[in-house]
Amino acid sequence: MIKYGIMVVFLLAFFCAGTYPAYSQVQVAPILPKSEEIKTLDVNKDGKPDVVYHSDGKYTSKIEADTNYDGQYDITIYTKDGNFDSAEADTDYDGQTDKKFSDVKEFNQWLNEKHPDFEDQLNRPDWQFDLIKF
Repeated sequence: MIKYGIMVVFLLAFFCAGTYPAYSQVQVAPILPKSEEIKTLDVNKDGKPDVVYHSDGKYTSKIEADTNYDGQYDITIYTKDGNFDSAEADTDYDGQTDKKFSDVKEFNQWLNEKHPDFEDQLNRPDWQFDLIKF
């Protein structure tokens, strides 16, 4: 019986001391992955972001654009080490990707024809996006 009493006292002391994480009073900051940085751009000056640049801290890693200004991103550009990797577009604005690009020249040509007002924000001849400061 004394064994159980000593064990109960020990467990109470253990929990109250905050050494058992589930019952600890000490706040522990969670280890989170490095958060990405985001920069937005309002192309049509309506107060809502039309282009979102996602940065991994060194390069722009993804760019999303709302080219018909409905609040849904319809172009997504993926970059690798700051350079064009691929792009996807929802050309009929139904929420589903229906055009994919792996060639930067083909994407730039399509963009210039279909969305000339986004040319300066999305069409980069060399696709060096490490110049955008976050």
